[in-house]
Amino acid sequence: MNETLTTDQSQELKTRLLAVRKDLQAQMQQNRENLAPPAADQDGIVQGNVGREVDQALTNIDAADLARIDHALEALEDGSYGLCAECGCSIPFERLKIEPQTQHCVACKSRWEQTKGHTGAR
Repeated sequence: MNETLTTDQSQELKTRLLAVRKDLQAQMQQNRENLAPPAADQDGIVQGNVGREVDQALTNIDAADLARIDHALEALEDGSYGLCAECGCSIPFERLKIEPQTQHCVACKSRWEQTKGHTGAR
């Protein structure tokens, strides 16, 4: 476990992870409901199909985030939470507060984004 995290900080992060998980599950449920086939005229169906594609894409993104949250909750239980999956260093509490499901320190994440050409903070 991240040696720099206090018990209170770990509990705060767990509470945050559970809240974000609940919100994601609600968003995913709404997106699934929106995926129901549209019952409209030709123009409505075209518009509905675009909306359905967006909802499916959002559901896929949310599912990936949900998996990361579940991984973080498991790591809290097994004592490996807050350690960078790449270099093994402790991830600072301030970073975990911003993104409690992160699995990488800033240096490793930045290096990965540069090599992959990504700019998001995932």
